[in-house]
Amino acid sequence: MKAQGGFSLVEVLVAALLIAVALVPLMQNVPGLLQEDQYDEVTMRLGTAAVRQMESLINTLRGNITGAASGSAVCPDVARCLLVWTITTEASSVTFGVGRLVDVSVIACADANGNGACDPGETQVRQDAKVTSRP
Repeated sequence: MKAQGGFSLVEVLVAALLIAVALVPLMQNVPGLLQEDQYDEVTMRLGTAAVRQMESLINTLRGNITGAASGSAVCPDVARCLLVWTITTEASSVTFGVGRLVDVSVIACADANGNGACDPGETQVRQDAKVTSRP
């Protein structure tokens, strides 16, 4: 009779032990990777909200250079998100054909403490633009 080939129980247990020893250090990195992924997702959502607000303000200002003012609002589709925008006149001229230059800044933040302000420790995304009037 021929002996059957295969692995003994001891060999299988040693192989399982070696795999477990190799996987334990790798599994310790998983929580950190998940945390980074969550941070990236929040940053992406904040960036999208900031870009949408910026586009809305630019379209309003192109129609009427004095048609928008600084303000703030909550993001319509992102939880605990706050938008703060600032519109300042950088230069204006009374000379015909020169027009006005306006700075637009939009900050979207994850308002973690719910105080209605973008605090320094909170995740923030900033968009800046300049808009000119067309006389």
